Amino acid sequence: MNHIFESIPGWFTFPELYKSIVNHYPDNSHFVEIGAWKGRSAAYMAVEIINSGKQIQFDIIDTWKGSEEHLDPTQPAHEPGLLQDSDYIWKEFNNNIQPVIEYIKPIRMPSLEAVKLYEDESLDFVFIDASHDYENVFKDVEAWWPKIKSETGVLAGHDYAWGPEVKAAVDDFFTPLGLQIQEQEGCWVVVKATNNVL
Repeated sequence: MNHIFESIPGWFTFPELYKSIVNHYPDNSHFVEIGAWKGRSAAYMAVEIINSGKQIQFDIIDTWKGSEEHLDPTQPAHEPGLLQDSDYIWKEFNNNIQPVIEYIKPIRMPSLEAVKLYEDESLDFVFIDASHDYENVFKDVEAWWPKIKSETGVLAGHDYAWGPEVKAAVDDFFTPLGLQIQEQEGCWVVVKATNNVL
C-alpha cells in the first residue's frame, strides 16, 4: 500500500524509527501511540504494518481535544477549528485514517486513564507524543514504563531534540535508572533490556 501520511497535517519527523520498529518486531506484537493529533504518524505506522504482512495490534490514545497551545490564538500551533467544535480534531483524525482504519484501534481518553487498560510488561512499543510540559511528560513516562516488556520492549517519544521540558523529564526519569537514552530523528528511545540496545 502506498503511504498516505503526506496528505495529513501534523508534525512527523520519525519515519525511519517507525519503519525500524515494524521491521524489528514479529507477529502478534502490540504497539501504542499516545498523542495522534490528525493521524499523520499513525497513518504512516499503519501502512508500514500493512506492508510488512505482520499481525500487529496498533492502539492510538488521545483525547483529540487539543492542548493549551492549540487553544491559544497567540501560539503557532493554534487550531481555530477547536474553538467552534471541540470534536473538530477527532473528526479530522477519523476522516484522515479511513484508508487504514482496520489496522488502528483509537482509544479516546487521557493517557493516564488509558494506561490502566494494559497489564504490566504487555507492550512491545509505546510512543509518547502528548503534552510537552515537564510534569505531564514525566508522568506519562513513569506510567507507561512498567507496561513495556522486559528484555524486548521499547519506550520512545517525540520532541527530545527541540523540547527542553521533554528532554529534562526524560533525562530525569531514566538517568537514575542507569539507562541509555538514544536519540533518533528528534526522538528519544529507551530499550527495556539488560544491554539497553535495540
